Amino acid sequence: MAGPAGIAKSLVHPYSMMPQTGGERGPMNEDGFRQEMSAGQAAHAAGDLHRAITHFVEAVRLSPAHPVALFNLGITLEDAGQTGAALSVQEEARRLRPDHPPGLFRLGSLLMKLGQLDRAFPVLTHLLATKPDFPDAAFRCGNLLMALNRPAAAEQAYRIALTLEPEQGGIANNLAGSLRRQGRVSDATTWYRRAVRCEPGTPEYHKNLGVCLIQQGQWQEGWPHYDRRCHQAMWRWRRDVPGVPRWDGSSLIGKRILVHFEQGLGDTLQFIRYMAVLKEMGAWTLFECQPTLRDILRGVAGIDELICHGDPLPDADVHVPLMSLPGLCCSTPGTVPGASMPYLHLPRDRVAAWASRIGNDGIRVGINWQAAGADRSIPLSAFTPLASVPGVRLFSLQKDVGLEQLSAWTGHVPITCFEDSERQRTYGSFVDSAAIIANLDLVVSCDSAMLHVAGAMGKPTFLALPFIGDWRWMNDPVRTVWYDCVRMFRADPQGGWVAVMNHIAQAIVDVSTQKIRFDHRQNS
Repeated sequence: MAGPAGIAKSLVHPYSMMPQTGGERGPMNEDGFRQEMSAGQAAHAAGDLHRAITHFVEAVRLSPAHPVALFNLGITLEDAGQTGAALSVQEEARRLRPDHPPGLFRLGSLLMKLGQLDRAFPVLTHLLATKPDFPDAAFRCGNLLMALNRPAAAEQAYRIALTLEPEQGGIANNLAGSLRRQGRVSDATTWYRRAVRCEPGTPEYHKNLGVCLIQQGQWQEGWPHYDRRCHQAMWRWRRDVPGVPRWDGSSLIGKRILVHFEQGLGDTLQFIRYMAVLKEMGAWTLFECQPTLRDILRGVAGIDELICHGDPLPDADVHVPLMSLPGLCCSTPGTVPGASMPYLHLPRDRVAAWASRIGNDGIRVGINWQAAGADRSIPLSAFTPLASVPGVRLFSLQKDVGLEQLSAWTGHVPITCFEDSERQRTYGSFVDSAAIIANLDLVVSCDSAMLHVAGAMGKPTFLALPFIGDWRWMNDPVRTVWYDCVRMFRADPQGGWVAVMNHIAQAIVDVSTQKIRFDHRQNS
């Protein structure tokens, strides 16, 4: 998360941090000590950290129990990247002066940097109790609480920080993040607006406001804010095409438009539907894709030319990132293209080949449990209730990561795995998986790329979401505007994945009843 600009990093004067009692300090050469401290401060200011460290080490030798010498040495070691040594020094400085606010702040911040969050927490909370108005203490404490997954407590810390610096966009942004983590999207939107108002030139705040607005169905306002994501300094999917302007939504009749992927495989599979919209607007469409999706995207209407990322780009009149298309195409939650009509199609021979291996017996359910993000992934063991549904047959749709969990599966029925699928990984990932899906009755998936394959094919799919789902799934508890065939099951903080999977198992029972009745009519 972003932070205020004024993080305190300055060195302190040798006598501003003196112990209240001198019992631990032995005799010292005060002139020599002063000279070493002054020389160290000058070297630090000049950026000569190695020389500064040398002087501060000598100052500590002259007065081992002088906390300011240790404090300044610790700062300089940290600035030089010697964080382990810096931690030892700052801990000793705290022992000598346990209630010194700058020392507490630096020690707590350093512990956070080192990932020692449990140790950082009491340091920063002690600082907040000792001096609540210390610059950035409440803000840093809020960041720590968010890292510890305590958003409600983080909210309180950020609110304290805002009382001290009410015009800091970074604090308002992070407060909004803590509210969103609690599921309070409307409240979060208010504070994201505040962040944008305080610092309108910060793209991250616009992006965050955009996703909140989109999640609440306010697409006309939300997508333009989300479009500012591409201006973030660390946005690694930003593409600059020299001499080719970015499309602004104007007429495309007779023009060549280059659309380039961004973010994950699932994002491409979800938003590729807009290529058909561009085609209807009169464009010649070029799509730059992740190489692994090349073959499966050949079954998507509206793409005139596919280019794999890394290959030379053809000439184009305009270009645009894929996930800007909903806004530029003026989509609303009620007009999403491809929601009711499958837009991903496969070669019939590939589907037929897998049909002969899968058969038509039982309730054929494909399962996918691990996504790119840990918060969206589900332990395979949580799928156990599905195996108790009479007549169910489970098929693994998991690719690579997560397959190691199969060895611990204890369900009542085995999980069928086709180890020979997806042999062509460079360009053909998902093609065999999609053909397998075509021969199933149902897919049960976490929020992953495989979910988008099933949705784009129009396959009945149950999507298991965490308590705080991704913005794209909006706020409806069951239905999504992106795929009519997808039914969502959202976790709650108490029941977790176990409750979700029990609900899904019951829903499969309902599906199986319908299939049994249909098969009976077919055979009678």
